Amino acid sequence: MAVTDFNLEQVRLAAARHLPAACHDDFLRLSRTLVHGPAFQWLLMDAPDEALRKQVMAALDEVLRAAGLTSNRLPLSDKICDVPMLEERLVKNAGAASVVHVLGGPGWFDAARWRAFNVRRERLASEARARLVFWLDADAISLVAHEAPDLWAWRGGIYSFVPAAGLSLAPVFAGRAISSSGHFVPLSPRPVGLDNRSMAQRSRRVADIRTWLARKPAPPDELLLAPLDELGDLLFELGDHEEALEHWHKVELPLYQRLGDVRSTAITMSKIADILQARGQYDEALRIRREEQLPVYERLGDVLAKAGTMSQIADILQARGQLDEAMRIRQKEQLPVFERLGDMHSKAITLAQIADILHARGQLDEALRIRREEVLPVFERFGDMRLKAITMGKIANILQERGQLDEALRIRQDEELPVYERLGDVRSKAVTMGQIAEVLRARGQFDEALRIHEERLPTFEQLGDVDGLAHVKFSIAQLLLDRSDREGGDIQAIYDNLAEAFALSVDSGRADAIAGIGIVLAEVLARGGFIDEALAVLAQAETANIALGRERGLERINQLRQEIQALRPAP
Repeated sequence: MAVTDFNLEQVRLAAARHLPAACHDDFLRLSRTLVHGPAFQWLLMDAPDEALRKQVMAALDEVLRAAGLTSNRLPLSDKICDVPMLEERLVKNAGAASVVHVLGGPGWFDAARWRAFNVRRERLASEARARLVFWLDADAISLVAHEAPDLWAWRGGIYSFVPAAGLSLAPVFAGRAISSSGHFVPLSPRPVGLDNRSMAQRSRRVADIRTWLARKPAPPDELLLAPLDELGDLLFELGDHEEALEHWHKVELPLYQRLGDVRSTAITMSKIADILQARGQYDEALRIRREEQLPVYERLGDVLAKAGTMSQIADILQARGQLDEAMRIRQKEQLPVFERLGDMHSKAITLAQIADILHARGQLDEALRIRREEVLPVFERFGDMRLKAITMGKIANILQERGQLDEALRIRQDEELPVYERLGDVRSKAVTMGQIAEVLRARGQFDEALRIHEERLPTFEQLGDVDGLAHVKFSIAQLLLDRSDREGGDIQAIYDNLAEAFALSVDSGRADAIAGIGIVLAEVLARGGFIDEALAVLAQAETANIALGRERGLERINQLRQEIQALRPAP
């Protein structure tokens, strides 16, 4: 499957932020040039440190593989005795790979060899059609500028990968930055208020923090608090959920526990629960909310944090179809607190959550009014790009349900996707792409919709997002059903996708997904003659529809049950 431009950008940034901060920007420039530049290039790397060179090359190989480009290595040694032999080897290696890394040995390129290389440049450009990446040092690069001016003019760029003084290249999580006078050099603070930094800016910030932390010796714990907290948040926002979990479990929690900071411990547990919840592990996420967050905030008398935790509990209840209890929490235990404190931003978020419940109950007019009149203006006033985009997406959902496909598609493409791409929000982008595919499906563009859904799968697999995976599998099954109704199709593939989507939803306890997927799966099972299995699935879907209060779904289930029972052979 071809990688999309956005996913390739994710790979590039992830590779860059695992390098020392001083290498981040040049790595992005180099990888962009190699991936998007012409087939023949001559690029110069100032990389005198072997350990760092290997680290950068390994990161570069990840990007090249993702872009479908191959690479090989050509070390310069005594076995390559002159420039004609080097030319022969370059042509051979270029015939086998898109990128040839030439590893320059110390002193191999003297003035005479650069002059000899200079006169061969035309033939080399025509016969060695590859990106030639020369890994040298500053002396060799300076020499070519003086001895081979024509060749020098051909350079596609000079990139510097030089380790910072006092930096350990090993990945570590604690350290300090010190000046020559022995005083701590503080890291610049994270932005105050809303964080609208771009994906590239966030990635660079991760590299900056990691480089700052990699300096030795370790500082006092209190100097680590802010950088470590920001690092975990950035990893989560950029989609590195496994790294974020490891960071919170192994770095932040021990630090807060060592300091006796119960509030920060509860906040970190909340972040861990966010990932568990996204993965469909609702029981453990709910346990954390109720047992490791609420008691702490109640003991501290922190009404705002308590209201936020109640909101997170309501999220889980809502996902499980317990809409009445979720609505009670929103209206009785969230809104009054935010109104009393004058927290208009949190109030707007709560109103948006109430609109979600109204939407689920079919009260579309009121849900639309709240989002347009009471939620959207607040997020615009606060300059909250992410929540504004999410709200526009919820508005598009209603328009799509009403058949206003053109306007729904415009919102997805013009007011959601660009924001998520800029922020590097891989999950939200994948969700939005799925919604775009649903518009295409409604228009009968089945092939394009199917392609989009298949491209979304790796994102949810990487994130471990059970709900996302279930949605993609169900969407693919629906498209295959549409196609089978029109031109025949693979009934086994339809069943496999439906069965997997249903099993994922049952495992996570996602009532709305069980309610919808179960009806379709029961129909497919009945078509195949699996009557008992179809009725068993239909019973689970009925329970979920009852919990959600979906009368239309229950009507369809009753009708379908009669149709299925009529298929049972007479005794």
